[in-house]
Amino acid sequence: MSANTMDMSGNTMDSAPMQDAALLKAILDTVSDAITVIDKDLKVTFQNEAVQKAYGPKIGEHCFAAYRGRTEPCEDCIILEVIRDGKPRRALRDIQLPDGNILWMEIASGPCRDAAGNIIGAVEAVRNVTEQMCITQERNTLRRELERRAQFGNIITQSKKMKQIFQLIERVASTLSSVMITGESGTGKELIARAIVLNSDRKEKPFVTVNCGAIPENLLESELFGHVRGAFTGAVKDHKGLIETAAGGTLFLDEVAEIPLSVQVKLLRFLQEGESRRVGDTVTRKYDVRIISATNRKLEEAIHDGVFRQDLYFRLNVIPIFLPPLRERTEDIPPLAFHLLQRLCDAHSRNIPGFTPEVLKVFMAYTWPGNVREMENVIEYALHLTDEGKSITPDRLPSNPFCKTVCSSNLGSPVSIEEYTKQTIRVLQSDHTEDQIATILQISRKSLWEKRKGQDERAASFLLR
Repeated sequence: MSANTMDMSGNTMDSAPMQDAALLKAILDTVSDAITVIDKDLKVTFQNEAVQKAYGPKIGEHCFAAYRGRTEPCEDCIILEVIRDGKPRRALRDIQLPDGNILWMEIASGPCRDAAGNIIGAVEAVRNVTEQMCITQERNTLRRELERRAQFGNIITQSKKMKQIFQLIERVASTLSSVMITGESGTGKELIARAIVLNSDRKEKPFVTVNCGAIPENLLESELFGHVRGAFTGAVKDHKGLIETAAGGTLFLDEVAEIPLSVQVKLLRFLQEGESRRVGDTVTRKYDVRIISATNRKLEEAIHDGVFRQDLYFRLNVIPIFLPPLRERTEDIPPLAFHLLQRLCDAHSRNIPGFTPEVLKVFMAYTWPGNVREMENVIEYALHLTDEGKSITPDRLPSNPFCKTVCSSNLGSPVSIEEYTKQTIRVLQSDHTEDQIATILQISRKSLWEKRKGQDERAASFLLR
């Protein structure tokens, strides 16, 4: 079959270049990227279909007028730079459309040369990456929000003891020293661990957590240090341990007192030498990992009983942090209760404005053995039993030891909001400033002053009798 064809004048010409051009155009029209060819005078010489759908035919027009509505070249034009030195360039630009919407465009431009190799223009490929940018921005926003929630200013507390802990964390967060967090269950030990990480130089690095009490003893060593294929029955492939996963970052060992003695020896070696070896392996590797541990047990007693190594305790307990139970920081109960209620309302799409004074009195009198976690459970239970738009009342609290031991002894003498406020002021005034008390009670300093003045006047009247 002949590769030649006749033109309109009857002259024979080669059809191969025409076929190549048609094929190239078909390819360029198929891709979703907007592709434009621009000459040295910045005039459009080619557009694929993606460009024409967006802007219409612009052949022969200056690119800055055709696509930007400008009368002169853009200040950040990469095509001018490509034409000047022949080097390909990429850029990310935000473009405002005539309707006011903003689009993010990823631009790639390269030189266009003639047969002799001279630059005669540039090819520009533009891809709409607005959706990807939105996803990235949402992810960054979520990340900042998660970090914000773990910052000290957003941990709900008015307690001097907790604020002293924050000061300690600020001083030691950027160090490599091991931290031991102790306190009763539900006091927020993992939250404090996250606060340490997010205030350290390792906040961008891995933060790996493991509950040592939730993993069977025979699997914990493998989980922490990893294993190689064939190390034991069921080890069908190599497994990377959590220490290796946390390399460069932080490993949080929750319930560290539950680690068996056989694993404690290996953990001690890692803390001393920074070296770890997978189960069944002969190769020792070094890892840079900061260890933060937590426990609700008294490790001194565990050492005395011979179930926890003293040398490991000293390695883990370089910086001790003790979290006081909720009953030792009663000033945190009202603001914490309102915070938890708001968070639960958001989670369950409910509108419950608050608590009656009787409920707050119960909360202040209760010892909270389960601490913040127990308070959250109590409030969540009451939330589901309370009608929309109504405050939580004592009869909506759970029928458990919490209700039996506290409600029965306190609900016989209901207290007004005014009286509750006065009682709270008396509790807080010895250890808190006026600003702090006003914040806890959610009243102005003027209102606080008036209430305290009323108390002082009544006290003076009593003494003069």
